[in-house]
Amino acid sequence: VDATLRGESARLDASATAGRNRLALAGTAPLATGGAMDLRATGSVDLASFNPILAANGRRLRGQLTLDAAIAGTLAAPRADGSARLAGGDVQDFALGARLDDIEAVVQANGDTVRIARFTARAGKGSISASGTVGLAAPMPVELSLTARNASPLASDKLTAVLGADLTLRGEAAGRLNVAGTVAIVQADIRIPETMPTRLAVLEVRRPGQKPQPPASPGPDIGLDVTLNAPSRIFVRGRGLDAELAGNLHLGGSAATPQPRGSFTLRRGQFALAGSTLDFTKGEVGFDGSGKIDPTLDFLASSNNGTVIANLAVKGHASAPKITLSSTPELPQDEVLAWLLFHQSVRSLSPLQLAQIAQAVVQMSGAGGGFDPLGTLRSGLGLDRLSVGSGQGGKGTAVEAGRYVAQGVYVGAKQGTNGTGTQATVQVDLARGLKLETTVGQSQGATGASTSGQDSGTSVGLTYQFEY
Repeated sequence: VDATLRGESARLDASATAGRNRLALAGTAPLATGGAMDLRATGSVDLASFNPILAANGRRLRGQLTLDAAIAGTLAAPRADGSARLAGGDVQDFALGARLDDIEAVVQANGDTVRIARFTARAGKGSISASGTVGLAAPMPVELSLTARNASPLASDKLTAVLGADLTLRGEAAGRLNVAGTVAIVQADIRIPETMPTRLAVLEVRRPGQKPQPPASPGPDIGLDVTLNAPSRIFVRGRGLDAELAGNLHLGGSAATPQPRGSFTLRRGQFALAGSTLDFTKGEVGFDGSGKIDPTLDFLASSNNGTVIANLAVKGHASAPKITLSSTPELPQDEVLAWLLFHQSVRSLSPLQLAQIAQAVVQMSGAGGGFDPLGTLRSGLGLDRLSVGSGQGGKGTAVEAGRYVAQGVYVGAKQGTNGTGTQATVQVDLARGLKLETTVGQSQGATGASTSGQDSGTSVGLTYQFEY
């Protein structure tokens, strides 16, 4: 750096080199507040140079930034002419699962206005683009727009989303900014943790004489007026839950205290528990506008065999869902599970079925994986059902395995553990309550997916059932 003092100004000639990074600043800089500037900044920066600092927070940058701009005016009212270009940009946040790559941007300065002439980025298989202007003089007016098409900016083990968006950011950087527009959710996958994290007490430790940390400075005041539309394909999975939802959500309030309001209702849903698959009769994920981005869950699966109505409900917040069991007439929890999973009293269950009920309790509590060989084998084989139970008439033991090969089409096989009585089953849902059922083979102790009771020999028939 060479600086020559000239009363109320200084002549500067500065340059810096760090690896592949080079910056230069030359011209006249004011020493008084109201003095005029006449500077020129040029250089090239490799953004990866910042990664040793950003890596501690799980972030990464890549790209080459080229600068060539003239700076004039005063410190209170600067004026700039020139451009900054970014090529081969890549931004990644590992904690959030957010990533934008192939970023190409051109920012041009003209007087007291900076214009985003070009900004494009790839997000998954889709794209994001932006344009607009930002004023340099107070109160720094902002006029920006953002467009996304089939973009996947978020992809983590908790949330993956494919989005389309048309958003605007208007206002004053020195005052209040407002975000408005629509976001179309093409597809979203929300995963509930299979096990709940260990809860640890957090103690506030302060050494003698140490001053408390100052409160964090408030961020910019950004108002929200964004509508989220999701006609279908919002999937909620985990802890045995597999559901598809659709709905609308309005995001109001501010960035500091967002107020989501709306709900997503169930289109279809199942709950896998101890080798059985339960269909949900209702479901909703709701936001009440309280400012807490932690949606409430309300799902219900029921089983009615004409004697006992057993219910399984998933409620509470997504961060800590609660699974409860109930029945009509009221029964103990183990009895409810027995009727829900096996359609019979716990007194009629085999030892292996009792062990499956114990594993179901562990699964619903979220306390740990537990010992579930059938569940592990079923998942590894890609089956929807794999169970071991009593044979026909309560005699012997039988194994059933099957899978839904299409919506409403189930193909399964069942066989007694003695190697005899093999039977194949195909069930097709024709309408609500009406089912086409085909069995081939001999039962001789096999049990399985059949609901008609025709477990002996080969048969083709229709079954109809309804709840009253």
